[in-house]
Amino acid sequence: MGDDFEALEAVKRGEENGLRELMERHREAVFRFALRYTGNHADAVEIAEETFVRVYFNALRFRPNGQVKTWIFSIAANLCRDYYRKIRRRGGERSLDAADGEEEGAPLAERVADPRPGVSVEVEDREAVRSIEAAIHGLADKLRFPFIYCVLEGNSYEACAAILGCSIKTVDSRIYRARGKLRVALGIAN
Repeated sequence: MGDDFEALEAVKRGEENGLRELMERHREAVFRFALRYTGNHADAVEIAEETFVRVYFNALRFRPNGQVKTWIFSIAANLCRDYYRKIRRRGGERSLDAADGEEEGAPLAERVADPRPGVSVEVEDREAVRSIEAAIHGLADKLRFPFIYCVLEGNSYEACAAILGCSIKTVDSRIYRARGKLRVALGIAN
């Protein structure tokens, strides 16, 4: 096929190859985003799958005034927000190190830690990563989403602004505030 618009047009016509192509292009990025957002492998898998189910069933609603990728991530972002609302209603937080996969979905602590250091250094690394994850998950959603999407996932401020329906300056401001709150939470001097 060609680009995302062509693939989405195929989805609109009921052609599974269009959805398959969109999934091949964006599934990994959606999964990584959801994993960082939720901190849980199983929930990230579920969110990624549900994202593409919604792409399939809502393809006719897509308005071609933006990028397909941005639309896909706006669906994923809404699902992540719903995830957090559900957890808060239950009155609990998920374990931030609960990502139970060994490969790409391994906990951030396991992916970041150097496999060569001694046990005490590795434990300290894991604790530091858990502290960082906890601080990120402690951010308000309006700060957490742009921080994860732009800073951790490397997406543009423009794409983030399109997903959130705000200005690029607002995204910049929210990321600045998120960094400030993370510094305070982690006890890092400015």
